[in-house]
Amino acid sequence: MKKWVISFFIAFMAALILYIPVNDLHIEYNNQLYEEQRINTSERLNLIRDDIQARLDSSLFYADFFEMLVSQNPDISESELREYSAFIVERNPLVDSVSLAKDGIIHFVYPLEGNEEVIGFNLMEDPDRKRFLEEAINKRKAVAQGPIQALQGGTKIFNRKPVFIEKISTEVVWGFANVTIDFDDLISSSLLPDESHAFNYAIEIESKGAQPVIFGDADVFEADAVTASILLPENKWTIALVPSTGWNNNRSVHSIETVVFYFFILIIFFLVFIFVLQYYKKRELSRMDALTRLLNKKTFEISAKKVLKRSSKHNGLLLIDFNDFKSINDTHGHLIGDQVLTIAAERLIHCLKKEDLIGRIGGDEMMILIKDIDVQTLESIKDRVIQHIEKPILLNGNMISPSISVGQTLVSQWLPFEQLYDIVDKKMYRHKTIKKGGKPVSYRLSEQDS
Repeated sequence: MKKWVISFFIAFMAALILYIPVNDLHIEYNNQLYEEQRINTSERLNLIRDDIQARLDSSLFYADFFEMLVSQNPDISESELREYSAFIVERNPLVDSVSLAKDGIIHFVYPLEGNEEVIGFNLMEDPDRKRFLEEAINKRKAVAQGPIQALQGGTKIFNRKPVFIEKISTEVVWGFANVTIDFDDLISSSLLPDESHAFNYAIEIESKGAQPVIFGDADVFEADAVTASILLPENKWTIALVPSTGWNNNRSVHSIETVVFYFFILIIFFLVFIFVLQYYKKRELSRMDALTRLLNKKTFEISAKKVLKRSSKHNGLLLIDFNDFKSINDTHGHLIGDQVLTIAAERLIHCLKKEDLIGRIGGDEMMILIKDIDVQTLESIKDRVIQHIEKPILLNGNMISPSISVGQTLVSQWLPFEQLYDIVDKKMYRHKTIKKGGKPVSYRLSEQDS
């Protein structure tokens, strides 16, 4: 048997010594592939970002162009506008349409076909569009809005430029020049036109005063994606890209070496976990009373001693004793008696603070230590304890009304536990005598009406 153990140990150590450098090389190789993959993805993303930025910037230039035309000649003819618009739309396939909105009301659009619904539309009456127009007027520059669902259908991006004209020696707002870009065409023409299978993408668009909108695969942002930003007036686009097959550094978890390694870690983890958990459970059980889950006498005594030694203030000590508890055991059995004690312990926990110490001293006696307290508050707590514990209890069809006596005292320094116990015990018996009123105290037991 000894040889088996030694052989197993040597073989295990040899395998471990071989595994460490091989695993290090494996990790280093994967890290190198990962870095190369990220560089290639980043380069591809920069090309996409630059292409989209250039296309969007050109549309802004066209908005500036129409703003200049109208501001210099507010009475420009519709035929001239169509001529300029046709030239721009034909040269830039991404420009879906060009429109002008005098006083915010669209009166010209090119091409008209497919855009008939927008004629006469008042942009300023649409809250979603109005705030962009007001922003454009305040900043005297073009503002991008979108992608949004357009009236004429489809997802569009609108670049709106305010037009100011001279009127009686002052400038007034004539209206707006609008250039519309088809968002789907923009993405399909710019984003991975020749290798769409190689990457997954997402675009997050943040607009002032609106919730961010994500187009594409939203999970890409959670996959350690490479990102790049496109800045537009009042808009920010964040493009995220990841390889469709995932990053190389994520593949190592599928190797045999890694699986074995994590398997051993998992075993060790569970062994340690179970051992520590059992240790704490046993430690806790050794401190608690098995029936009531209160502190047992030894633990209560040790804990109280620590509190009193460290405290420079008055602390309250209460001793609770059930009156004629034996009658419950004799009449209903010890199981019912145990349930009464358990319920009383729960009531104590609920009517006291978490930092108060509560212990079962023995039999039907319980003791409480309350930190930093005066005589009046201690008396109030005593009354509250009596009120809670003496509430009737319904068990097995019998209504049991417990009765307790309580002795209390203020403690300013630690005394031997027996001496403290003797002080509150005597006060408790005085209280018991008062409650008896010269007559024996008995539990008020009444059978529940059937």
